[in-house]
Amino acid sequence: MRKAIQSKLYRKFLFRYLLILAVSGLLFLLTNIIFLSNTYNRLMDNTQKSMAHMTELLDTRIFDLQMLTLSVSRNTRLLPYQLQEQVAYPYDIAKELVNLKAPSANLDSIGLYYRQSSYPSLENTIFTDTGMYTPESYVRLIGHNRIAPEELHNVMDKLKEPVFISSLTQSNEEPGKEQVLLLLIPLDGTPYSSGIMIYKLDYSALLNNFRQVADNERSLIAFDRSGTPIFYLKGHSDLDWRRLALVVDDAKMRIPGYLLLQETSDKQQFHVINAIRRSAYNQEYYVALTISLGIFLFSLILGVVLCFRSALKSYQPIQELSNRFSGFVRDKAEGAEQDELTRLTQYIEQMRDESLHLSHMMHNQEILTRNQLLLAVLMGKLNVDNTSETNRNALDKLLGKRNTSSVLVFMFDDYNAKISKEPLSEQWLMKYAICNVFENLSGEHGANYALDLAIDNGIVGIVSWNTEEAGRWEEHSRAFAEQILAFMERHLALSLSCAVGEPQPTNELHQSFNSATSLSEYRIFAGKQSIITPSAAAPKIASEAAAGTSDVRQISLLADALHAAVCSKDSENLERQITELKARFTFMEDASAFRLTYQQMIFTLNQLVNNIPLSHREAIKYKLDALTEYQSKTIEEACSNLFEAACSIQDSLGEDSSHDRLYTSMLEYVARSYMDCNLSLSTIAEELSLTPSYITRYFKNKNGLPLMQYVSKIRIEKAKQLLETTPLSIKEIVEQVGFVDENNFSRAFRKREGVSPSQYRSVRLG
Repeated sequence: MRKAIQSKLYRKFLFRYLLILAVSGLLFLLTNIIFLSNTYNRLMDNTQKSMAHMTELLDTRIFDLQMLTLSVSRNTRLLPYQLQEQVAYPYDIAKELVNLKAPSANLDSIGLYYRQSSYPSLENTIFTDTGMYTPESYVRLIGHNRIAPEELHNVMDKLKEPVFISSLTQSNEEPGKEQVLLLLIPLDGTPYSSGIMIYKLDYSALLNNFRQVADNERSLIAFDRSGTPIFYLKGHSDLDWRRLALVVDDAKMRIPGYLLLQETSDKQQFHVINAIRRSAYNQEYYVALTISLGIFLFSLILGVVLCFRSALKSYQPIQELSNRFSGFVRDKAEGAEQDELTRLTQYIEQMRDESLHLSHMMHNQEILTRNQLLLAVLMGKLNVDNTSETNRNALDKLLGKRNTSSVLVFMFDDYNAKISKEPLSEQWLMKYAICNVFENLSGEHGANYALDLAIDNGIVGIVSWNTEEAGRWEEHSRAFAEQILAFMERHLALSLSCAVGEPQPTNELHQSFNSATSLSEYRIFAGKQSIITPSAAAPKIASEAAAGTSDVRQISLLADALHAAVCSKDSENLERQITELKARFTFMEDASAFRLTYQQMIFTLNQLVNNIPLSHREAIKYKLDALTEYQSKTIEEACSNLFEAACSIQDSLGEDSSHDRLYTSMLEYVARSYMDCNLSLSTIAEELSLTPSYITRYFKNKNGLPLMQYVSKIRIEKAKQLLETTPLSIKEIVEQVGFVDENNFSRAFRKREGVSPSQYRSVRLG
């Protein structure tokens, strides 16, 4: 780690990651600040809403009492002249007041007082829901001596508007006792009303209403518009109401440790002061702040650790690559100031320059690549004596000065059945694996190189033998091939066969390649995983030379027997005939005789194709044509393919196809219209009044080929006939057989026949 930190490149990576972390951290911090600000604002909004609700609640209670007073003023039973008649019956007056009190909440007592009355019986008397009292007895019995009688007299004499009298303002106020709150309202709402309503509010119920919306950490006091304290709700704090009352006179006053919130009602102008302990009020905010800071610090520490690790991860691959090319140092002083990435970039630039130079040389044919050079030697297209000095030097580096070299051809045993169905990339990987095994296992025998360009179904290996091993080249080749075959079978489940070419000088290596490919034909008798050397194939070659030509009569008898077995419609008889044919093939041990006999069997089956229904004829014909071109790897494979084709013909013989008019119509229409270059699946479907999808499925089930592929086959067959029998040019033939242009025709012809149209005509016409 210390060495990495000392690296300039590592510090660059670290700085970039830390910069990203810093930007991310600032964004995260900004998000937290916004979140905390929203949390604080939410707390303030909730508190203000709570204050407004409490003030509105108090305002509503007092307003209800004012409405009650107006209703009392309209009650004729409580007018002075009625009261003076009922003084002797105080219970009737009390009952009437009880009825008025019942709908009002938070009322402890209700009373009526007339000042300056013309009736002597009403003077100095307060009528209540519990009886009649003088002001002194009212204060003593109803007010529990918490309010001075003189203050009550003074207020009642001078009352012009609603006034509160609270025991909080009394000098004899005793802590711990329940407070008394009186509300005096002129009876008819005018300043000079003779009647006065006296309401004793239920102080405990009023406080309980406010405790429902205020927690225990709050101290709350309310003042009327004249500054008289109405009630005081004391929380757990040690604040006295007098200290809070100072805030009314000085709105900017602050009390340490408390948050002061004020609210004024709209109707009665009540002024409410709410003192909240800051620690309790900000608890939710402090919790959110603590969590946010914890997450931020944890993220910051984790981010720093990840920055160091990420910088190390980014630095290590470049350091490893740079160490591999440590020899590339143009100048020690310059290299000491440069970081690994700069040095690696310079190395890549040098490789690019060398690659461009090499490509230029190859373009000017000054030098060939390894595979190009070896492939030219194998094909006999490169005369080593006449090639350039560069190519001769390259060939010497590959094969050395050794006089003896051999070609080994490794072939996939199941190429057509398995390997050819794999994607080209998978086939290349399999060939590449064989090349690696070839080069790794053959080092003890001589310089060696492998090519996968010479043949499609395998690779070609070249071994340039050491002088001391040259005499035992065939023995070493067999042992070497056995190693490769066993390795591929064990690790990759690939079955290979090997053919060893005769040793030749380097400049005659194409002869060794030719001998190896011709020996590989004898694998059809030797079977899979065979190793065919010149000495192993010598008896078979001698047998072929002694036989001269194949026994024509024997071939004819075998063909007649196969013909009879197919026509017999007896599958067991056909299977016995194929088994006998397999034994005859194995006994021949003659590649040329086998090929001739095998082709004769296919020709015999072709003759029977004309006897089967038209619906199956084209599919079986196509299968036999493919079988003619297919190069079987073993006798078992050849006989298996032959038996499958014979069974298809045997199953189709005698089937009635007269009912298959649709298929016949398709074939006839294609035969009439194949020369039209606009012929397509849609035109055929329109002609037959069917859908293209139905025609595609139907024709493929009947013929085995897609419809347009069958059309292409007919066109190619007609073109072959014209190439062989007429002097027409390629362009004229294209127009007659229905291809769009010469390029399309050439591609289709080469894909089917393996050669171009011109080459086909040259071969056929000699």
